[in-house]
Amino acid sequence: MANELTVSLSLSVANGNHNETFSASGLKVDQATQGAAGGIVAIGTAVETLTLGDVTAAGYSGFRNMSTATSGTAYVSLGHYDGTNLQEFCQLKRGDAAVLRLTPTITLGAKAYGTATRIRYMVLSE
Repeated sequence: MANELTVSLSLSVANGNHNETFSASGLKVDQATQGAAGGIVAIGTAVETLTLGDVTAAGYSGFRNMSTATSGTAYVSLGHYDGTNLQEFCQLKRGDAAVLRLTPTITLGAKAYGTATRIRYMVLSE
């Protein structure tokens, strides 16, 4: 099998005289083994490990901070959890989303700053 995943990304800025766009659409990616893990989970102010279930080699992933707060500075950090420390590599403010290709052997962790929230995530097998 080939090209089981399709990835499309778009990012643009229009701030005064600074206008720029980055896009990569229709990327086709092979998935060696069927599998996905994820769901909607509560994230507190202590590190929470995100379960990958039967996914033994992480591949592409998607994350969304489900907070609907209209004010405040609370956010969720994602990162590699080594059992002691969360090596943060992604910050999601309220309503933010991210698509990332993960290192296959990662132990994912998440931590809320400011207030607890929920995130939605999906991790696909490599």
